[in-house]
Amino acid sequence: METFSVEPDRCGCRFEQHAPAHHRRLVSLEREPMTALVELIEMAATWDEIEYGETEPVIPPNEWIAFAEDHAWMDGDRVFDALVALASVAFPSRSRRLAAVTPLQKTAAGAVPRALATV
Repeated sequence: METFSVEPDRCGCRFEQHAPAHHRRLVSLEREPMTALVELIEMAATWDEIEYGETEPVIPPNEWIAFAEDHAWMDGDRVFDALVALASVAFPSRSRRLAAVTPLQKTAAGAVPRALATV
């Protein structure tokens, strides 16, 4: 796998070519961790609710792990762990989604809308 240097912000990777502004914000994760983390937490938590990418292309949370792997970092393990955790916020595991539906099924005596029952 090819790794791109985090210095400078313009590395020419596929992520930068697709979403240059968002690429710069992700690369800034080590330099400005609080700013970058707050933005990424907000994006991950609202990914299914807000139409991201309408005004400016973004790198979706399911690509953040590949992004971390494709770039050189001063503390790669820490950045990778942060992006894995953030991506899991946007795309929780199927078992967690099912666990959230199960109490609804019990309290409503099985009267759960078909859309929720198939999650």
